[in-house]
Amino acid sequence: MLMKVRINSYIINTAGVLIKKPIDALTFNEVNSLIGINYVGAVNIAIAAKKYLKKSSGMLLNFTSSSYTRGRSYYALYSSSKAAIVNFTQAIAEEWTSDNIKVNCINPERTATPMRTSNFGVEPSDLLLDPKDVALTSLKVLGSNRTGLIVDIRKDGR
Repeated sequence: MLMKVRINSYIINTAGVLIKKPIDALTFNEVNSLIGINYVGAVNIAIAAKKYLKKSSGMLLNFTSSSYTRGRSYYALYSSSKAAIVNFTQAIAEEWTSDNIKVNCINPERTATPMRTSNFGVEPSDLLLDPKDVALTSLKVLGSNRTGLIVDIRKDGR
C-alpha cells in the first residue's frame, strides 16, 4: 500500500531591528531600516512564502514585541512597526484561510537577546525571558492547527 505523506512548510520571521533614539534624531537610513526590516520585510517574506505554504498547508510564524501594545519614547518606529505586524498577521490569517495556510504571531515580553542588550545594557536575568522558552512556545504554536493567534509569552507565565 502506497501512503501519501504531507510535509508542512514553516516560515519563521524573527527579523527585526531596534534603534533607540528620539524620532527627530533618526537618519533617513535609520528610518528606512526600521520600517523596511520590521514591516516591509515581513510583508515581502509573506508574499514570497505564500506559494510554498499553500502547497503544503503550512504556517507563517511572525514575531512581534511587547512594545506593540504601547508606543514607547525613543523607539516609536520600532513600537509602531511591531503593532503593524500584529494587524498584518491577523489580516492575512483571515485572508489565507481558504488556502489552508495558517498565520500566527509570537509576542514575547523582554527577552535576553543581543538586540536587547545592545539597546538597554545588561539587565538582571531574572527579569528577562530565556530565549529557549520563547523557542519552545514557538514550536508548540507550529505544531498546532490554529491560525490568527497572537501568543503572549511572559516571564510570570500569565
